[in-house]
Amino acid sequence: MYLTAIIDLHTRFVVGWPVSNSMDAEWNKQTIEQAIAEHSKTEILNTDQGS
Repeated sequence: MYLTAIIDLHTRFVVGWPVSNSMDAEWNKQTIEQAIAEHSKTEILNTDQGS
């Protein structure tokens, strides 16, 4: 299982966190788009992949 967490670094608030059984680009894209739609558009988006 894979967990992606989208975190607002200023407030340390988790704005998105889906779980999936496969790691693919479309799943990550949908996660980011959903977080932006629910909260607000950001000027800076930094990604980090850890495992």
